[in-house]
Amino acid sequence: MDHSDDMTGALSVRAALAADVEQIRALAIGNGMFEPEDMSGFDEGLDGYLSGSAEGHTWLVAAGVTGRVEGAAYVAPEPFGDRVWNLYFLAAGPSRHRRGAGSALVQHVEQSLREAGADVARVLIVETSSSAAYDGARRFYASRGFDREAVIREFYGPGEDKIVFWKSLVPDADHRIPPGPP
Repeated sequence: MDHSDDMTGALSVRAALAADVEQIRALAIGNGMFEPEDMSGFDEGLDGYLSGSAEGHTWLVAAGVTGRVEGAAYVAPEPFGDRVWNLYFLAAGPSRHRRGAGSALVQHVEQSLREAGADVARVLIVETSSSAAYDGARRFYASRGFDREAVIREFYGPGEDKIVFWKSLVPDADHRIPPGPP
């Protein structure tokens, strides 16, 4: 099937549907984020969203004019944080890298959370790997105003750290904690 019009046409962001599951899974596998045999937790998250059992969890897709899924995102409230949300998954089709699918999804997530209000959302975090394969992801988040907030050494394995990015959703708010005594 020819998808060339998806490459030049506008993208629309919408809620993920059951019909999108295989395309979303293909994004995760095609981007090397998961091996096919390691998809059980990923599938549980999608199933929970689609069944409505994962309250507050949202899966979005960026679709081209033919309806083909060009990118996907998964955002949910951080269970132990105060109005903190976590962008747990963001992927664009490899042919869509640096062509707007990820940006459209992040912009939609941020706008939706801001519209929900500060009593619902005040911070958005995202976690990624320190491996060279995720250099582009780290640059992507930094270029969209996320601060590199924390490093958890060897989280994903020997020599592979977790990098946590942070962004305020509340305009003109300073969430920084002043440094304490030495």
